[in-house]
Amino acid sequence: MVPEVVIAGGGPAGAVAALVLARRGVSVTVLESRIAPERKVGECLPPNLSPLLRHLGLEDLLLRDGHLRSLGNRFVWGSPQPGERPFLTGTQGDGWHVDRLVFESRLAERAREAGAEWRWDCRFARCDRLGDGWSLELEDGETLRAGFVADATGRTARLARRLGARRVRYDRLVGVTALLGSRTPDADTYTLVEAVPDGWWYSALLADGRLAVAFMTDGDLLDPELREGDGWRRALGSTETTRARVEEHRYTLGEPPRVLPAETSRLDTISGDGWLALGDAAAAYDPLSSHGIGSAMGSGFYAGNAIADLLAGNPEAKLAYLEVMQRSYGACLDLQRHHYAQERRWLDTPFWSRRQCESYCFEPLDQASQFTK
Repeated sequence: MVPEVVIAGGGPAGAVAALVLARRGVSVTVLESRIAPERKVGECLPPNLSPLLRHLGLEDLLLRDGHLRSLGNRFVWGSPQPGERPFLTGTQGDGWHVDRLVFESRLAERAREAGAEWRWDCRFARCDRLGDGWSLELEDGETLRAGFVADATGRTARLARRLGARRVRYDRLVGVTALLGSRTPDADTYTLVEAVPDGWWYSALLADGRLAVAFMTDGDLLDPELREGDGWRRALGSTETTRARVEEHRYTLGEPPRVLPAETSRLDTISGDGWLALGDAAAAYDPLSSHGIGSAMGSGFYAGNAIADLLAGNPEAKLAYLEVMQRSYGACLDLQRHHYAQERRWLDTPFWSRRQCESYCFEPLDQASQFTK
């Protein structure tokens, strides 16, 4: 059977879109290039994602799979004195530190149970317009037809860029990430963020007892020695609160740290005739905003419904999707500017001076139009 929709990418955004489409009776196939979900540094689902999880019937995934409740955020930001913001002061409950490997596996499972076809270790090589639909040539030589295609391939946006979209970056942020192990792990489920002269540090406890730690800075400012274990440890030693958390519980670095993209970026256009982009492919966020997996799942929800409505003959669905995404991204940029403006101790350093200038997050490093190009 020819699927009505093919989604390239099976992360949280692609999985939620496939789940929504399948439940609405649309035949959908997901092409995921990975063999299986992979372990990642970690992710906190904020409390404001709870309504979407309930709506999708996914709350039980958090309760049954051993993910950790997150009680709030602790920060050393704008002052050497630590502060904290407990989630219990809000109205939507706790956040969650999720095991991404387990969580993404469950999302894929739910999409398949709803009727989506899921193909692991499957990557497209070409995507060409064919009449009113699409012809996708897979790397194994198979040709797949579809009426609509969606890009959920993350920051690479492999599908959308092949269709003419261009990536627009607002900064050069990268994360030097590591997973630390201990025989006496921390029991503190607060996320910790600590500003330093050349960037900021993040740490959070994972369900398996390891501590996810990342140093965030701009790629052109990154000391090459941070890519190695010894250099990373020395940089960690220059912090105070983060170092104390690591030393108190005798966390040790096993595998070498990884450098991952973390910039604020988007496509110059996220939709066209018979296609759209979602998740990080459409718009990616600085991790400081805590919009990562939550925004990916939210855009998957809106994208799935928009595609189903378009296929049902409602052309206004595309404009509604574009408006939601544009409004969400603008709100994120505003929040990001606000957070960075709170830290004024090192305005003479490149990292912080860039984030204090009036054009920060207003003018991209590469000029481009809005989503609705």
